[in-house]
Amino acid sequence: MAKTKKYLIKFLPDGRSIEVPSGYDLRQAILDSGLDIDSSCGGVGTCGKCKVRVIKGDTRSKKTKFISAGDKKEGFVLSCLTKVKSDLEVEIPSRKKARAKIAEGKYSRRTSKTYSGISTEELSSVEVKPWFLKENLIVQKPTLSCGTSDLYRINKSIRETMGINNPDIPIHLIRKLPDELRREDWKVTVIMDKENEIVIDIHSGHLDKKIYGIALDIGTTSLVMYLVDLLDSTILGVQSEYNPQIKFGEDIINRIVYSNKSGGLAQLRGVLINTLNDLIMKLLNDSGIDARDIVSVMIAGNPTMMHLFYGVPPRFIREEPYVTVGNKFSNSTTREVGIKHLANAHVYSIQGVASYLGGDITSGVLASGMYDESELALFLDLGTNGELVVGNSEWMMGCSCSACPAFEGGGVKCGIRAADGAIEKVSIDQKTFKCNVEIIGDCAPEGICGSGLIDIIGEMYVKGVIDRKGKFNKDIGNKYLICEEKDCKYVVVPADGSATGKDIFISEIDIDNLIRAKSAIYAGIRTLLEEVDLSVHDLQKVYIAGGLGRHLNVWNAVTIGMLPDISISKYHFLGNTSVTGAYLSIMSEDKYKESVKIAEHITYIELSVNMKFMDRYVAGLFLPYTDMKDFPTVEEYIYSLGK
Repeated sequence: MAKTKKYLIKFLPDGRSIEVPSGYDLRQAILDSGLDIDSSCGGVGTCGKCKVRVIKGDTRSKKTKFISAGDKKEGFVLSCLTKVKSDLEVEIPSRKKARAKIAEGKYSRRTSKTYSGISTEELSSVEVKPWFLKENLIVQKPTLSCGTSDLYRINKSIRETMGINNPDIPIHLIRKLPDELRREDWKVTVIMDKENEIVIDIHSGHLDKKIYGIALDIGTTSLVMYLVDLLDSTILGVQSEYNPQIKFGEDIINRIVYSNKSGGLAQLRGVLINTLNDLIMKLLNDSGIDARDIVSVMIAGNPTMMHLFYGVPPRFIREEPYVTVGNKFSNSTTREVGIKHLANAHVYSIQGVASYLGGDITSGVLASGMYDESELALFLDLGTNGELVVGNSEWMMGCSCSACPAFEGGGVKCGIRAADGAIEKVSIDQKTFKCNVEIIGDCAPEGICGSGLIDIIGEMYVKGVIDRKGKFNKDIGNKYLICEEKDCKYVVVPADGSATGKDIFISEIDIDNLIRAKSAIYAGIRTLLEEVDLSVHDLQKVYIAGGLGRHLNVWNAVTIGMLPDISISKYHFLGNTSVTGAYLSIMSEDKYKESVKIAEHITYIELSVNMKFMDRYVAGLFLPYTDMKDFPTVEEYIYSLGK
């Protein structure tokens, strides 16, 4: 049998090389080499962001609208639509690594005002009830007349001193037990998880030291860590970074698909664990804390992220009837999950609800407090997956809309994540139709992030640039509207004012994708409420979590029909509630128990088979909605403008 011919690819400017078989996918070769490539669509050719330049060699590429005739002459191809036919030299366009603008949660800063504007007085009012204990013990020595085992003696001492009747001492601690007991004349320090009755560590001598934990949010887009003093709840450090799995696909569906490839699950897990190890090392270096003193890690994440973290195949989450392997995984150790620097720590996770409603949402509901209130509230996580929970202390229902990748740059030509260079706020001059923009960071704009996209749609609608279907009005003398062949684009920032040297614009295709996304969110809200014969006017509070909520103009979100037309005063912004809930759970035994109750209390509604949702979704494919009477404030405002 003839051997498949192999070719060598050299990537510039990095200089890295990789050998692949003939016909191999060029994007996959880039990923296999360990390099990053922007491909939010997961490599199916629909986002156009994995463009590279073939300097030398032969390839076979499929035709795509993202590669112009000029691009083709210069050797540009979409790597996901390109097969390797010879040795290659490939240039990956350099991109400066954007400084992440990640919502780190309301307790992330211990200053007079915290990250989300929550004062330290509020932080100190949260009751600390540790479920990790540190106790100094004096263990009874053995004698000839009483020669019971070391294990029996330490267990007896734990029972009598700490009140733990059946302590579980793992085998790796039993191995070192004889030496630890005798090194300091039978004086030891025991660190205990009293909730699960597990001994986490045993040290010789009586140590006067603190113990620490890490609260971790594993999001589809970002990772956030708190380093926490487990005895007094002080947050000693915060680290955040984009989830490195983004290069395999922007959303969870693309990552599930990638995990089904040979070696895909290991790749996804590997890049995640490596990044977590890097963040932990930064926390340790910045704080000066000994890694051996970190005894626990509490994780919140959506079901797909938790499966990938633990190395569990997530395949059946996306296949009917859409089930997880588990909504909560067994407590484990850092050794078992591959976290290098924390040899003595135990790993816990917040319990999820169902296939698309995970521990991050349980954590968010915990942080919001709605589970303990009589008022009817809506919890809305405007992250990548668009999860909703409605209810109060008596009942709760939840669902996932899978709508928000569009509001994080997915499916929008000039869309980017919230980072330096992202346009985050937009207003339009009624006379000239020029866009006035605010940009994250002290730099020229590169693209538009979620809050900016919502502003643009809202402003274009009320200023008459687009109609209710999202189509451009071509007869208003708008010099920023450029129409070529079948497509039109509205220039937000001209080429001479952008960091890329190209126009930053929004097209009708982009607008259509955003209208679909906003419609899914609003349809989800209406569907949940109608399941229990309620309307949006019954809502007394709306809690908005997620990075998008940080700079969201609520009025514009209402104007486009994404959020209900109710009093603006009912909307409350909470930031990253996933890490906040993980923090509350790691520092309080009662809060952790509440999180379990919350997960078990939420009834999950599968929207993909819900006809009410589909009806509401179709009705929402207009601005703001098919029936303007559902948005009376918007209707009145549009009327006042004479539109």
